[in-house]
Formats: sequence, C-alpha cells, structure tokens
Amino acid sequence: MADVTTLAESAQAIFCAYADYVGESKARQKLNIKTYPTFDSFANGERKDLEAAIQGVDVDAPAKEIFEFLSQTKNGWYQSSITIAKTLVSDLKKIDKDYNIAKKERDYFYLRGKVGVMKDIGELWSIATKSEPTKLAEKKIPGFIGFKDINKWNPADIYLANKAGEKGISQELQEAKKDVKTYSFDYLNEKIKNLMDKGALLPLSLKKTRTSARLVKVNFVPASQDEVLKTVKFTGTTDWKPYVPLGKTPEFSFDALRAGKGKTVTRDIRIMLIAEGKQGEIKIRHDPSGSSPRGRLVLEVIMKGDPAKGGSIASEKAFHDLWKVIDPAAAKEFLSAYEKGVKEFAGLKTEYMKNKEDLRAVKNPSKGDKNKYDHYLAIASATNIINGIMPIIKDWFNKNNTGEKGNTNKLVRLMFQIASSRSPLSSRFIIAK
Repeated sequence: MADVTTLAESAQAIFCAYADYVGESKARQKLNIKTYPTFDSFANGERKDLEAAIQGVDVDAPAKEIFEFLSQTKNGWYQSSITIAKTLVSDLKKIDKDYNIAKKERDYFYLRGKVGVMKDIGELWSIATKSEPTKLAEKKIPGFIGFKDINKWNPADIYLANKAGEKGISQELQEAKKDVKTYSFDYLNEKIKNLMDKGALLPLSLKKTRTSARLVKVNFVPASQDEVLKTVKFTGTTDWKPYVPLGKTPEFSFDALRAGKGKTVTRDIRIMLIAEGKQGEIKIRHDPSGSSPRGRLVLEVIMKGDPAKGGSIASEKAFHDLWKVIDPAAAKEFLSAYEKGVKEFAGLKTEYMKNKEDLRAVKNPSKGDKNKYDHYLAIASATNIINGIMPIIKDWFNKNNTGEKGNTNKLVRLMFQIASSRSPLSSRFIIAK
C-alpha cells in the first residue's frame, strides 16, 4: 500500500487531469461537494470522464489504491483535491496566458513520482547539486547552504507538462550530462523559467485545503526582492521548560501517565513570527520515530489559519549551517549539544527496538491506550536531546532580540526562507493552497 503522501498527491494529479479534460464550466459544476458529497458518489456519476482523464496521468500509485484512499471521506483529501482542481482550471491563465489547459485536445500530462519530466528534473537537480559552481555558491552567497533536499530547490509535488515541456527538459538533461562539473542551478532555473513562460511546464506544490484555494507564485522575483520575506518578523518564543519524566524509570513514568497522575510538558519550542500580516511559528522538535536510531530534528513553518505546513527543515546540520551564518559560536554550541544528546538517545532507542513489539502492546486499544515503546522514546528524546538544545535556542533568541534588523529577525527570516524553498538559487514554482 502506498503512503498517504503518495496517495494524496496522486489523487490531486487525477482530479487536475479531470478538470482539464472536462473544461472549466463542467469542472465547476461537477467538482462540487454539494453535487457529489463523497468520492464514491463522484466516481459512480462521472466514471466515463474519470477514466478518460486518467489517461493523461502518470503517477506512482495504483488507481485502485488511490480510489480506496479517497473513499475515506473523513480524511479530507477528496474535498481538497476537487477544490484545488477547480482553482487550477479557472485561474492558471492568470499566472500565464500561455497555459492552454481545459480544451478538448489533450496537451498536458499530470505527473507524480520518478516518471517522465519529474525523473529528468530529478537527474538535473542531482547534477547541479554536485557541480563546482554550486560548491562555490555555498561559500560565496550569504544564507545559501546548498540543496541536500530537492524540495528546498523546488517543492513541486506534481508537474504539468506538454510535449514541448517534456522535450525541453529532456534536451536540457542531455546537455547537462556533457559537462556535469560546470552545470549550475542558473542553467536549470532558467530552463524552468522559460518553459513556464511558454506554458509548457508547471511545478505545482500542494497544500491541503478545504472549501477554497488560490494559486501563489514563488521565486518569480529574486530572493532579495521577495515581498513575503520582507514581512517576516520575529515576535518571541514559547515558554519552554525542561522535560521531567513522571517516574524514576521509563516504566514508572508510563504507569503514572496511564493512571492519569500527571502530564509531561511539551518537548518542542516555537519561534513565533509574523509574515504578510499573519501570525505564525517555526516549531522546533525532535522526532524520535522512524527507522534511524538518531531520529531527526525538524523545523516546521506553521501559519495561523493554514491547514497545511508552510515548509520544513529536517536536519540538525541544515539548522546549524543557517545559524552559523548569523552566529557561528551559538551554532557550534547547539550542534555540539545535539550530537552529545543524540548519541545517548541512539543507544537507548537501539535497546528498545530489540523489544519493539512487546513494548508496543497495549492493554485497551479501544480506549486509545498509549504504548510503552513510544513513551520510552519520548523520554529518551526529551531528556537527552531536547533538554540539552532547547536552553541554548531559547536563551539565544531572548538575548538577541534586537529589533527589525537584529540577529533574531535575520535568523528567523533565513529559516523561513529555506523552509519555504525561497533560497537564492531555488526554482520558480506555484503553490496551490
């Protein structure tokens, strides 16, 4: 079974293809929660056009799994998908008049995963990331720390491409392969820009929405001129307090938690901000789950009123490199504390994983009982990592709150810039949200 992200993004590609196939007027009528309140009712009523639309889609999840996923109406992805598809077919020409969608002849394919244009773009990104110009840019451009993640260059979840777009990207890849040492993001970004200007390619980043959506242009102007970045301001931090387990041992703490004898404090800290007049935050937390013994540090941009995250940074090294631009000493202190704590955490997690299944057993699943494994990991994460790094982060922001042009504003703006894929060498893309 494909994961939720794959299924949700593949579903969006299908509905965008449907809206394109039937046209704006019919899409507005049919992609309507009042007309078809559930995906099953939509699929039954529009089966012929839905099957025709799928012929213009290439995604990495089986249609059967996608449809089963959409049938679960409580997850909200059906409503989000039809809302964004309607917006795309009605508003895309406002981005550029050359996007010739919603006509009878099929021009565009809707892609998700390592297929077609997306596969070639992934290869181009890989070449540019390793090139000599990029290595030089990491040293010379303030605030540019390279792209260890393709999503920090371009976070598109799905692509629209016609034959001209496919040909343009394919030719670009052939040229890049001739001299991988010198191929830079300048060339790649220019190719993306030119193809978008011709209406031949569209990188589309998806944000889960409800009853309305809008298309937002990103990186259509240089980062130094980005009007959104200019509005980002630090406003404070949450009152983080050290994590204290409810018992002397993980087992005693777990028993106390189940018995309702207390609550543990939050393990994250939130850096509060304002952007475009809206309140938001950058939540910094350690995620102890997953297969890695280290877990991972995550920084998430969350704007008030937005149902989806505004971007993230998922690496302590990336956070260190950003902080280093503003304050090398503080960044070094943070990374040292993190590495010390994660070493202890990894040892404990490795031990817990040996008995993972037993520790995950719960007495009353129907009552939402927690399991020992997750609680033990939370304690190990909090006491070894969180309690070590959060005082450093909190104290630095409190001591350096020096006004609009101060270090706190500079760092928050830089964090926001990287998390939202607005770095100096990031590509153009459109957000549907």
